[in-house]
Amino acid sequence: MIRSMTGFGKASVKSPYGNIVVELKTLNNKSLSISCTPYNGLFLLEDDVKSVLEKKIYRGKVFVNISQENFPKEKNLQKIEVNEAVAKEFVTRIRKMQKNLGLAGEVRISDVISLPGVIEVGGDRKEEKLWPHIKKALEEALVSLMEYREAEGKRLAKDFKNRLNLIAKALKEIKKYEKQCVNAYRNKLVKSLRDISENAEMDKKRMEDEVALFARNCDIAEEVTRLQGHIEAYRETIDKSAHDVGKKLDFVAQEMHREANTIGSKASDFRISNAVIDVKSEIDRMREQIKNIE
Repeated sequence: MIRSMTGFGKASVKSPYGNIVVELKTLNNKSLSISCTPYNGLFLLEDDVKSVLEKKIYRGKVFVNISQENFPKEKNLQKIEVNEAVAKEFVTRIRKMQKNLGLAGEVRISDVISLPGVIEVGGDRKEEKLWPHIKKALEEALVSLMEYREAEGKRLAKDFKNRLNLIAKALKEIKKYEKQCVNAYRNKLVKSLRDISENAEMDKKRMEDEVALFARNCDIAEEVTRLQGHIEAYRETIDKSAHDVGKKLDFVAQEMHREANTIGSKASDFRISNAVIDVKSEIDRMREQIKNIE
């Protein structure tokens, strides 16, 4: 079954470090593009997040937002340590340098804490601690997202099938008037040939041109057969779950449009022309919808 590229999924998982919330939003895109916004600067996990998503999503622009709720203070993943001995040594040396060089100015706390070794961040790596919980929330959000995209895909598949039925109906009209079109053109050709033969100096080239034009303009059977084949191919593709189904549907639709154009250029009957217009209109609507398919 086909899937839409647009969708939304959200999941929340309880952890010792608060609730981990993952939101996934997808939009149309020619290829797969993942934009990740992890909270608290967990950018080292971005590749891990993408690895999970790439197993299920093959096309579309994916926005990932990871946040945290109800963070317990006692579960802080990082410990901040202030080394007062190092700070005192820095201040002593700075003041001594001021005295020796005759420099004025105060030593501010903002200057001291920025010096190397004064403040150190220790504790366990937060990425390693949080990743199992983030992954669980991510996988649950992904399930929700896929259900959304599949539901949208079913709606699009139904719309496609309805339009294919309309195209098939218009194609029946084309076949119905195809024979009449041939007969009308044949009568016209016979009249033209009579006019040529009645001329004392028979224009042989003109006769050959008329016969060639008749053969070219009247035979739309091949195009009609190919268009019928494309309709069946489109129906079969809709029911498959291939990764590149959207691209294949677009290719088939292009071929359908090309055959319809050829039929329209060959047939002179206005009823066939009207049916061709209906066919092309439905194909154009389908191609717009294909932009939503993964």
